[in-house]
Amino acid sequence: MDKFANSTLDGFTAALASSEAVPGGGGAAALCGALAASLGAMVCALSEGKKSCAEHAPFLAEAAAKLERIRVYMLRLIDEDGKAFQPLKKYLSLPRTDPERQKHMEAALRVACYIPTEVLYTAADAAETLCALAERGVRGAISDAGAGLIMCRAAMRASELNILINAAGMADEVFAMTLRRECELVFEKYDPLIDAALEKVKSRF
Repeated sequence: MDKFANSTLDGFTAALASSEAVPGGGGAAALCGALAASLGAMVCALSEGKKSCAEHAPFLAEAAAKLERIRVYMLRLIDEDGKAFQPLKKYLSLPRTDPERQKHMEAALRVACYIPTEVLYTAADAAETLCALAERGVRGAISDAGAGLIMCRAAMRASELNILINAAGMADEVFAMTLRRECELVFEKYDPLIDAALEKVKSRF
């Protein structure tokens, strides 16, 4: 399977636009998360050494290192999402009456939820750091912190959709309900945080 994390922007977006199932929404969500982390890291870099940010120097150094780890990890998740989708792709291609499909579909649906869930929580982690940057980053780059927060939310919401569509096909309704509730709890926590941080960003213009 192609390693999309190492492809050019043109190559990745062309693959995304093709009729192939991979890369798809999961890979795009992970890329959004990587872009969000990159924007946050840029705000840290631009804030470093600035007199107005001197008191936040330890935070900025820690945030930059964390966001770089997230950037690299999110790129890895682009390819991991494609791998995790392969079992589901295989069993979806079989007739509904095929015993192999019936036997393995539930497990394949669960596997397909794993990476979107990881992207969801990793983007939420990045959002926490970007929320802090909204207050502590240099004013001239604060719109980039806001853009990063919006991309975090995009990564999270896109991941939620991938989780929900797979949960909808599960026979185990209790497990599916747990996935849906897990998503709800994430957004109950992070939507207000992101909204407040975006307002803080705008107040600093």
